[in-house]
Amino acid sequence: MRPKVAAIARWWFTSRAWGLLVGCRACARTFAAPMRRRVWIYASLLAMVVLLLGRLSGVWAQDYLFRVDRNISHVIVQRDGSADIEYWLTFTCAPKAHPIDVVDIGLPNDSYDLGSAQGWYVRGDRERPLDDIRKSEYLDTGIEVHLGRYAIAPGKQGTIHVKVNVKKMVYPDSQDKDYASVEFAPTYFGSQYVYGKTYMEIRFYFPPGVSEDETRYHEKRFDAVDRVGDRIVFLYIYPDATGSETHKHGISFPRKYVDTVYKSPMFLGTLVNVVMQWGCFVAVGLIIVLPLVANQYALRKRKMAYLPPTLAVEGVGIKRGLTAVEAAILLEMPLNRVLTMILFGLLKKKAVVVLDEDPLRLRVVESVPKSRLRYYEKSFLESIKPDGTLDEKSLQEGIVRLVKAVNKKLKGFSRKETVSYYRQIVNRAWDQVTAAETPEVRSRYFDRALEWVMLDDKFDDRARRAFGSGPVYLPSWWAYYRPWVPRVRAAQGTAGGGGGAAGGGKQVTLPTLPGATFASTVVGGIERTAGSIVSRLERFTGGVTAKTNPAALRSSGGSSYRSGGCACACACACAGCACACAGGGR
Repeated sequence: MRPKVAAIARWWFTSRAWGLLVGCRACARTFAAPMRRRVWIYASLLAMVVLLLGRLSGVWAQDYLFRVDRNISHVIVQRDGSADIEYWLTFTCAPKAHPIDVVDIGLPNDSYDLGSAQGWYVRGDRERPLDDIRKSEYLDTGIEVHLGRYAIAPGKQGTIHVKVNVKKMVYPDSQDKDYASVEFAPTYFGSQYVYGKTYMEIRFYFPPGVSEDETRYHEKRFDAVDRVGDRIVFLYIYPDATGSETHKHGISFPRKYVDTVYKSPMFLGTLVNVVMQWGCFVAVGLIIVLPLVANQYALRKRKMAYLPPTLAVEGVGIKRGLTAVEAAILLEMPLNRVLTMILFGLLKKKAVVVLDEDPLRLRVVESVPKSRLRYYEKSFLESIKPDGTLDEKSLQEGIVRLVKAVNKKLKGFSRKETVSYYRQIVNRAWDQVTAAETPEVRSRYFDRALEWVMLDDKFDDRARRAFGSGPVYLPSWWAYYRPWVPRVRAAQGTAGGGGGAAGGGKQVTLPTLPGATFASTVVGGIERTAGSIVSRLERFTGGVTAKTNPAALRSSGGSSYRSGGCACACACACAGCACACAGGGR
């Protein structure tokens, strides 16, 4: 640089001219400062720039983060054994997050037809096609939908509609050989990608022609039922789900409505994968351990089968007239629950008083005429020892007589039809309780049908829902069930109760409890009583089985299993489930 030019440059950067040029007198003083001071100032500014760039790079490298506002799925079962899976997914991309440009969607199994996959971006009433749909790189069984120019920007909301056909969706029903079933769980996303609440809705479309009487559901009852054309639709709703969770449900229907029913390869495939990964060690372990476990399970199950084999001989027609306790034997309910039903029947007749729950101690009310009691109730009373505890050997003998009596009554009748008949009675009893318009009527129906509703496998949940709010009028036998609880003062009013004093005196209603407290007390009491009425249920039942069904205790010398069987409530089957991994963009 020439000397004159260098002198001008030094003057420019050391004078006030530079600072004045940018309009800052402070900057002018800074650059006119001595060299050492300027070095520290320059270093500080450089550090600030580096930190700022670091924050910006962090923002630029921000990963996917979004809210799944709506996850709506339709499972439309086809006659060829496949199902069309449709999704409507609404996302809100978090501010400063990566735009949602790719969405991964998990599918029930790998039999889906990628050529059938279609996608649309929903804008108002119009749907714009999304043409780039591929096999997912992140999910074992799933697709990835590329949004292209419809990518959802940070802070914005968008909805996509996706449809794909999955071939192997209809499987045999493990509870009824004449039925087929479908199970499905919606896709979900990794918890590191999603936040907030999700409205989740699942719709199952039965094949065309299935009547409402032929429909079945698995485990959880549907929230609503609809009809679309000639199809019945079961609807499940979760208004406060999250985008990182899923819910599995299923339906069953007669096999005649589909042409193809697939056999589930899931168990075999899983076993092969494990053996391949872990080699001979796992294989040998499975060969040794599985038969032992299966044998113990089968032995325990045989011990609990107290009904004699003659019940399995199918007759014609329904055996009506059984009591709730006899119906419990027909349904092969656990014997501690049967004994609990007998005890509550005696409480309603005011024939016993509960002195203590843990351990259970009872007192017989001698003034109750024996003619009012049934044969199994008399046997129960005979098993109460002088100290109020129960003689289990005497209880076993009474249950043996009960099982043999039920077996005798059912000869010549259809067990399958009779079981269905009494399950309907249970449902009708609950319907009466829940449909009652006043607390008095609801309490009265519940009191009358107590033993019947105790037959319900979901008694606990349904009782809490039936009495979750409002008062409950306590039955007259409540003092025999809870004598140690201080008496509830009768409410004063003009409703209920018998006649008051002459001349317009106040009438007295029955004592009441809050609904939630009543439900909790009854449910908890039944659970505690069933748990303590016999010391060891398996041993107790085995003693009964030895006399009523001794063939069930003989070992067959081998083991067997049903291919693809999995036990779920209400006719479950081994259908594929959409176990999607974390998705929703990359």
